Amino acid sequence: MAMALVIPATICMVLLVLGVYREGRRNFEAQLIATTRALSVATDRQLSQSAALLAGLSTSSALTSGDLSAFEREARQAAQGGAGWIMLSAFDGRQLVNTLAAPGAPLPHGALPPQTLVMLRQGRTVVSNLTQGMLSRGPIIAIDRPVLVRGEPHILSYIQNPRALHSIFEAQHVPRSWTASIVDRNGRLVARSRDHDRMIGRHASPDMREAMSKASEGVVFTKTLDGTPTLSAFSTAPLYGWTFIVGVPRRDLATSMLRSMAMTGGFMGLLLVLGGAAAVQVSRRIAGDIRSLSLEAAALAEGAPPADRQHELAETLEVRQTLRGAAAELRDREAERARASRRQQLMIHELNHRVKNTLATVQSLAWYSLGRSEQDGRVQVFFERLSALSRTHDLLSERVWEDAELREVAARTLAPYASQVEAVGADVGLTPNAAVNLSMVLHELATNAAKYGALSRPEGRVHLAWTLQGDNIRLVWRETGGPVPAPPGEAGFGQRLIRTATTRDMGGSADLDFTPEGLVARLEIPLSAEVRDQSSVEA
Repeated sequence: MAMALVIPATICMVLLVLGVYREGRRNFEAQLIATTRALSVATDRQLSQSAALLAGLSTSSALTSGDLSAFEREARQAAQGGAGWIMLSAFDGRQLVNTLAAPGAPLPHGALPPQTLVMLRQGRTVVSNLTQGMLSRGPIIAIDRPVLVRGEPHILSYIQNPRALHSIFEAQHVPRSWTASIVDRNGRLVARSRDHDRMIGRHASPDMREAMSKASEGVVFTKTLDGTPTLSAFSTAPLYGWTFIVGVPRRDLATSMLRSMAMTGGFMGLLLVLGGAAAVQVSRRIAGDIRSLSLEAAALAEGAPPADRQHELAETLEVRQTLRGAAAELRDREAERARASRRQQLMIHELNHRVKNTLATVQSLAWYSLGRSEQDGRVQVFFERLSALSRTHDLLSERVWEDAELREVAARTLAPYASQVEAVGADVGLTPNAAVNLSMVLHELATNAAKYGALSRPEGRVHLAWTLQGDNIRLVWRETGGPVPAPPGEAGFGQRLIRTATTRDMGGSADLDFTPEGLVARLEIPLSAEVRDQSSVEA
């Protein structure tokens, strides 16, 4: 009962926890993408401030008139206190002003990428990729703007070290265990929240570059450049093409997810424990009541008085009351059956007594009526038949007129010839009527054998055997060691009795074969209401 409650609840809990995990992961991925977008907005804001500075300087009259000395003073004053410096150069790469260098110092010569020059000639402001500064001798990024000097196109640039972007990570409160990165259009790291100096300029991981080539933003399982497995989100800014990446170590993700799952699982587990404990308590009570019912049933069977229980369940109380009612009814029935059995025994004993008296009376009448004129021993034969019938009657009386075994019927009927008769066969139960008929048949066979057959000589033998064949019992009476029998010309009373009792009374067949070795009688009796297999009766 407890498991029936716990197992479905556990399955529901697992499904719920998995749902919480998936939902938590989706929310976490959405949070990461939102963080990358926030980095993009913050970087755009910072670059826009630099672009605004260039826009203000581009309107300088000193610049448009070509007074580069005055413009340099204005540029140095504008860049003062900032994180970068201002440079003015021609389209052929000649640097005209560079506030990073000392006034009047010689300036290097360098050319911009052709694609950048094309966009500048189109009048667009360009944010560069990560490049190497000729004067600063380190990595730089630049915002370039086309301007006119004496009517000729020039390039006004605001240049700064990429480390200046590091403040963006701090402003966005990126956790220390996370890795936030800014990648230029060539896939190279412009800025990184961790190990900035060591990682700057390196290309993003192949997995990340492949994901960036397929979509402008997304989430991917990858590894950082230092080999830390992460769940990383990226977002590409449409304005200047830089990509912002935030990677969360998978162990942190697992910890966060597991914490949420643990809270949910702990709550569900507590409910399961409470529910399981309640179910176990109830099931124990039910089991105790059921065991008490079993013990009471055994006690009632032994006649012991029933025991009352306190705080019993209504259902088991109803069963207990039913058991007690059934036990009382069974006791009444048993008492009535015992009284009926005593009456039956009394009637059977009275019947047996009267039958024996009747047989004795018949025997006396036969003696006084036929005794003086006996010529062929028929009175003696009659007496012997009465004796055989009486012995069978005694056997049935002992069994209270229930089934009698064929083996016992044969033994009692052939008792006077026990030393010369061998009887073998299966256990077969006979009804009272069949026992009487078969007893008379065996008596006739034994009487004939004693007069004319094997039992008339000491060395003669009779072998009686019976077997069960399908739905019939087959009985064979075989005589050996006696005189050669002569078949009678006309069937006498004994033969007629054998055939009548076998065929008419028991529905079988009888075959008497007078062989040179002796009489062989074969009886075939069906297993009907008159003759039953003892094994089937016991079953």
